[in-house]
Amino acid sequence: MTVPGGKPMRSPDPAPSPTIYGKRLYTPLLFVVSAPSGAGKTSLCKEIARKSSWIHYSVSYTTRSPRPGEKNGIDYTFVTKDQFQEMQANNHFIESAEVYGNFYGTSLRTIEDSFAKGLDVLVDIDIQGAQKIRQSGIDNTSIYILPPSYAVLQERLSLRGQDSLETVRKRLERVRQEIYAYQEYDYLIFNVDFQQAVNDLQSIIVSEHLRRQRLSSFVKDHFIEHFSGETIKSHPFSLREAP
Repeated sequence: MTVPGGKPMRSPDPAPSPTIYGKRLYTPLLFVVSAPSGAGKTSLCKEIARKSSWIHYSVSYTTRSPRPGEKNGIDYTFVTKDQFQEMQANNHFIESAEVYGNFYGTSLRTIEDSFAKGLDVLVDIDIQGAQKIRQSGIDNTSIYILPPSYAVLQERLSLRGQDSLETVRKRLERVRQEIYAYQEYDYLIFNVDFQQAVNDLQSIIVSEHLRRQRLSSFVKDHFIEHFSGETIKSHPFSLREAP
């Protein structure tokens, strides 16, 4: 992990696939990643998906025009406003929002199809979208990405050359308004060093799968069922039923 002003703390690379005995154990999970513009969330998510065959990176739908170098279906799925509104009417999105005059949405069908294949889903969306996913009731883990400092964020937005000065000003103003939303997220990652931030994000994903409540069924199937019918001697842990 790396924090601003500190040195990277090397953590071991997580296992490439969450399996035991060659069998997938876990229920697929949804990971929601948000960040201010310029913090690097999209690059982080793409790198995680590239490294992990068991994670699907959900590409958002948008009505905005493609930027130079962006590819349809890879960076975003670009649609017209009429197409987007029709999809909204048909409940295609788990969340959708208007940002800087353009519409963005996350496909519920994509998430459901990925879960059916046993894949985790990684989405990178703004705080409005993250709030809507929380309100939907679907189980998810949320991560907020931050740059080393506000000054670094200003520099990144100014130098990347994708937006006009007015758009950069609006993005920075939005950061001031939304920064406190970090308190709603489960985890924070400071993108000081890109590769370390990738490792941190991947570690969070693996750690969530190792939560006790997610693995209780494995313990029951491989251990507790073998004790059925036996008289178990008094033990502090036998006083409460295994969850």
